[in-house]
Amino acid sequence: MIIKRSSANYVGLHMLYHRLPNEHSMKTVINSKMLSTKAGIIGETVVEAIFEKYQFPFNYRVLHDVSLISNGKFQLDTLFISPYCAVILECKNIVGELSFENDPPCLTRKLQNSQEDTFESPEVQVDRNMYLLQEWLKERGIRIPVRGVIVFSSTKSKIVKPPNHTEVIYASSIPVLLRNLKTHKDYLSVAQMDYLAEQIVQDNQTYFPYPMCPKWGIDPTDLITGVQCGNCSRYGMIRIKRTWLCPGCSYKDLDAHINSVKEWFMLIGDQLSNSECRRFLHIQQHQTVTRILQSMGLTIVGEGKATKYKMSEKMLSGHKNFYMDRKEIIRS
Repeated sequence: MIIKRSSANYVGLHMLYHRLPNEHSMKTVINSKMLSTKAGIIGETVVEAIFEKYQFPFNYRVLHDVSLISNGKFQLDTLFISPYCAVILECKNIVGELSFENDPPCLTRKLQNSQEDTFESPEVQVDRNMYLLQEWLKERGIRIPVRGVIVFSSTKSKIVKPPNHTEVIYASSIPVLLRNLKTHKDYLSVAQMDYLAEQIVQDNQTYFPYPMCPKWGIDPTDLITGVQCGNCSRYGMIRIKRTWLCPGCSYKDLDAHINSVKEWFMLIGDQLSNSECRRFLHIQQHQTVTRILQSMGLTIVGEGKATKYKMSEKMLSGHKNFYMDRKEIIRS
């Protein structure tokens, strides 16, 4: 029973990055975040491959990308459930010489070129997630030990100063770690493990980071507008006779506007007016935009000049790039 990992944050950052002009002050920041998100996806993929390759001599369930709420929202990269305990695997893909500092808690990284960076402490993340998962389990009457482990996906992560009390391993050591779990007491039966996994799937909170502009403090008027060509990626396709024409490569596409309208919702806001859509798509005719928006099955809010359109989370998740193939992300 696996919860599919969401690539929504990477997709949103990717869209935002390409809609920002090269000279924009946030372009470098968004690119940096996009690359770190990609690195995280690479690390998670390494861990997933471990569970696809190895099996363990007892009943277990594995769930990836778990997002739950107890005394607060929390996200677990990988949760391993056995009859004996639940193990949280916090995945990291940070290369360089790494030191877990305590005052204040953080992770520092030094590269070969002497560049130094500081990250949120994975140890603090694990402690918080263990506490919140235990609270979530208590609310459902489930009593089972919870263990937290920091997993680095690459041996290029050199641990110079380990954390005080949290175990750190490389991904290749996951099978050894799990095979050596203490099995002297069963806390869960197979039926209870199935029940727990089903409850987690039911309670899992789909992560939607949209809209991206407010999240990053970016003025939507700074974005590059226009319909993007699916052939050459240029922005500014022209609307002609119910289709779209790219002035750069002469490519035609009847539905080129669909992705651009969805990008508006993913980048700018949750309600779109006719005039806002006209500006974003570079269309002058009010009726043309009305037909486009009504054809997309959007929820209509208000009447007359106050009419606006909303897109549901279900429709957003249907965006062809919402769940980008993780192999495609890694190759990019």
